[in-house]
Amino acid sequence: MPKYQVLLIDKPEDWVPRTSDDLPLEIGDRTGELGEFGELFAALRAATQFNEQSQARNEKRWAVVVEADSVGKIWRGVRICTPLEYKIAAIWWPMGWEPDSLLDVPRCVCKAQGTIQQEIMTYRRALAVMEGLNRQAMDGAGNMWYVILAVEHEPISRTIAYDPAGLQTSTEVRRVHVVQPIGSAGFGDCTHCPAKSMDCTWMTEPCPPAV
Repeated sequence: MPKYQVLLIDKPEDWVPRTSDDLPLEIGDRTGELGEFGELFAALRAATQFNEQSQARNEKRWAVVVEADSVGKIWRGVRICTPLEYKIAAIWWPMGWEPDSLLDVPRCVCKAQGTIQQEIMTYRRALAVMEGLNRQAMDGAGNMWYVILAVEHEPISRTIAYDPAGLQTSTEVRRVHVVQPIGSAGFGDCTHCPAKSMDCTWMTEPCPPAV
């Protein structure tokens, strides 16, 4: 299982972050550690809360989420995970499952079925798109449901291949997380699921609401 850390850096003098988990283009060395976590979103909550407080106090430190004991491009021994990117993925509507809200995420989600939208969104934009697509799915009795994926910043691996024609192909492997929005969203109603006796609590913890 991945192990996540929140590390501290010196905030560049003229840098203005776009989000609470943003990363400066020129990043210096780590200057401290805020904590260690077993879940990405727990680490993200700690980092964003620290950064919001740091900005409010006009302090010069900034928190970054990394995966410990892994290979990254910037720092030795860790892979930088923030800022997260958000995308929308379509999944098959689970048999016997009914949503209680447009932002519900079924517990049995483990694989996207179909095309993942390539548009990179903010978290709030992804929430609005998910809600709109799921409203269309419910109104039109569709067989697809839409969820938000959080994509970590640095890839786990990257390979480059060249063919005899001189063309280059790059392949990146990135870790993604299915987001369960915080608030009115839940897991939906599995009462009529034919596999309801099985342990399908695959979902991770909810995503922070303000990213």
